[in-house]
Amino acid sequence: MTTRSCGARTPIARFSKGGFYGQGIYLAEDPSYPIGGRYAHRVSGSGGSRVQLLIVKAALGSQQEMQRISAETRAMRMRTVRGGPHRPFLSGGGENGCDASIVHVVYESRQMYPAYVIEVEMEMGAEVVAAVRAMGVAAAVAALRAHASVSRVALVACGRLAELCLEAQNRQPAADTGAIEAIVAALQAHPQRAADAGAIELAVAALQAHPEVAGVQEECCRVVGSVCFGTDAAGIARKQRAAGAGAMELVVAALPAHPQAVGVQQYGCWAIVNVCHRTPGAGLARIQRAADAGGIEVAVAAMRAHPQVARVQQCGCQAMASMCFGTGAAALARIQRAADAGSIEVAVAAMRAHPQVARVQQCGCQAMASMCFGTGAAALARKQRAADAGGIEVAVAALQAHPQHACMQQTGCAVLVNLCFGGDAAALARRQRAVIAGAPEAVAMAMQDHPGDAAVQSKGQKGSGPRGPTERTIKRKNA
Repeated sequence: MTTRSCGARTPIARFSKGGFYGQGIYLAEDPSYPIGGRYAHRVSGSGGSRVQLLIVKAALGSQQEMQRISAETRAMRMRTVRGGPHRPFLSGGGENGCDASIVHVVYESRQMYPAYVIEVEMEMGAEVVAAVRAMGVAAAVAALRAHASVSRVALVACGRLAELCLEAQNRQPAADTGAIEAIVAALQAHPQRAADAGAIELAVAALQAHPEVAGVQEECCRVVGSVCFGTDAAGIARKQRAAGAGAMELVVAALPAHPQAVGVQQYGCWAIVNVCHRTPGAGLARIQRAADAGGIEVAVAAMRAHPQVARVQQCGCQAMASMCFGTGAAALARIQRAADAGSIEVAVAAMRAHPQVARVQQCGCQAMASMCFGTGAAALARKQRAADAGGIEVAVAALQAHPQHACMQQTGCAVLVNLCFGGDAAALARRQRAVIAGAPEAVAMAMQDHPGDAAVQSKGQKGSGPRGPTERTIKRKNA
């Protein structure tokens, strides 16, 4: 173990994208919480065996004891929150679990500063591997959860679970203890290794062989989505490999075959998102292929069938945004096809149904922004359709409900810019409607809360321009 004072090369504490208590910097009292699990900062090139622990000094003041952030508590603009205990391997609070810790959250970077960085060499020798190979179901699942990002341990733990599940009596206990989720997490942590081992082709073969079995379809969609996750060159190659193996068509086919299976709908949409990925060239070809297979319609159907399931709504909105990506004639045709399928209305409905779920709000705004893209007559009609469905009001509400979520603020501003575009009477009415809904104040607050976020500033400035929702406020004040 090595310890050093913080200096110029010290890792920077970052704000979370969301989290149980909103977007902030999360600090744990117990060092075992961040050092061994999914929140560990592993040193590049160490194979996951070296981790860094950042020791900070924080000005916590009088803290708010919280169970979870709500709309009411967001309006309080709290300085710090104390919550938990929380467990690093399970969502939500609870003391039962490895390495549970009280968590403190600060919402301004100036409230804390780094003091020391402790670098720890994790013992992952032959004796550890031997111990994992001798574990029972529960212990092997726990080891995989604890060390999913350490390739050697993850590989051995997955192998041990595969051996144990050859015996029928171990299969249900493995599922009950979270083996499936732990394996998927390992696939996400090591997608290239999984791809090299043939995970894509195996998942495709299983999708083909068992189209009538919902459980098989769900887990195979999860595997495809996990292995295809990533935007670097290797990740793009995995996406192309999955498309070449026929994964796109099989995933799309799984959704209408099992409309009431929530897992199939969620992970099918998620797989579409990860295989498509919005990139030029081959990426656009994959997007078109998904649309040609009926991906737009099945995503809309999934959202309609499960309106109260937030993850289905989130993944469905993401899938629609992905398939509506692009600026050419083919992209505009896909966008119109999505609108004709009712995607605008289901996106607005998703945001209304899940106002406190930041990711649903963000993805709903992304979908609306994509579908309202364009300047022609058809695009203006889509903008009006979105406004008639209540798109302006839900976008403003999303900005107000999630002020610390930078991505949400960016996409919310983008939606308002798109919906308020135009020079005809209908566009002027939309801008006036945005003013009445509080768009100028919401956009101004987004820019104020995220001064260093270039995307938020850019979208916010467009919203303040001559075609943005704030223009009429300025005129009204000057009148």
